[in-house]
Amino acid sequence: MDTIGDFLNGSRKNYRWILNQYFNETKQDPNKYFKKKRDYKKDITHWWEQHLDEVPKTRNTKLSVLHSFFDHYEIIYPKKFWLELRKRRKGSRAATLDRVPTPTEFKNMLQHGDIKDKALFLFLSTSGMRIDECLNITIPMVDLKNDPVMIKLPGSITKTGDPRITFITQEAKHYLMEWLKLREKYIKTAIQKTKHLCDKQSKDDRVFPFSYDVAWTRWNHLLKEVGLDEKDPTTNRYIIHIHCLRKFFMSQMKLEVPTVIPEALAGHEEYLDESYRRFTRDQLAEYYKKAELRLTILESQPDLSSINESLKEKDDEIAKMKADIEKMHNEILTLQNLETLAKLLKKT
Repeated sequence: MDTIGDFLNGSRKNYRWILNQYFNETKQDPNKYFKKKRDYKKDITHWWEQHLDEVPKTRNTKLSVLHSFFDHYEIIYPKKFWLELRKRRKGSRAATLDRVPTPTEFKNMLQHGDIKDKALFLFLSTSGMRIDECLNITIPMVDLKNDPVMIKLPGSITKTGDPRITFITQEAKHYLMEWLKLREKYIKTAIQKTKHLCDKQSKDDRVFPFSYDVAWTRWNHLLKEVGLDEKDPTTNRYIIHIHCLRKFFMSQMKLEVPTVIPEALAGHEEYLDESYRRFTRDQLAEYYKKAELRLTILESQPDLSSINESLKEKDDEIAKMKADIEKMHNEILTLQNLETLAKLLKKT
């Protein structure tokens, strides 16, 4: 019996390493664990105490997985027990102080990457998708004929469980097309390299047929290449990390379109219903195209500074003309009032 596999049953793959960690550190065989009459509460508490110094979000995720795991096997403890464990260390937000890369920094990173890097990271930065969503996108979910290219995310791969759509830029499409030419060769090479380590399959219809670890490793490599590999002294994690690309997407789009658009495309649950009630797919696409230039990184962008300066001068001229007209209008009114007054005086 595969105790862990039976519990996961198609759930998120990264839960397995959490459970493997638990059993490795408690020195127990998961397939024999529930056949013994152990003090499971003592095991959990002792294990939890060894993880109190971890990043709050990571730590609390581990506890939630462990809670669900024990519930699955009908080892039920009161909610109070789990809550007291969680309270032993305050904090629920990410501990790393991150920041979003500037367009110039991101461009410098991509210039040091290969086709796979450019395709993946432009896909992320121009769609607003989470990394785990992106790595589960299959080829049929990408509508290359749509303008702009539309990504149809089913609820089975989204964090919220709700289906949604998003888009990528023309630039991202270009590198995606180049990557798709190399994709089959990449899979064959990966199978050869890992055949003694895992059962990598050739029938992988994902656009990016590799793991989060591969993406994370390539991102960190590019950070080091351009000297952006600064780490948070508290957590020892990179300040500019791969998840910052969602923030990059939203911050750039919000410069051009209403907040609800990028928030909904990125999959923030509180904006999804409002967005899909108010806008059609065509309208979402049009809004996206308005902000597309903000998300364009490697292609040269037009210098609009002279145009903006010229428009400012025109605005100043128009404002001056309006002021002059208003002044003339007031003078005419004054003259008319004087004429009226003079006529009244004559009558009297």
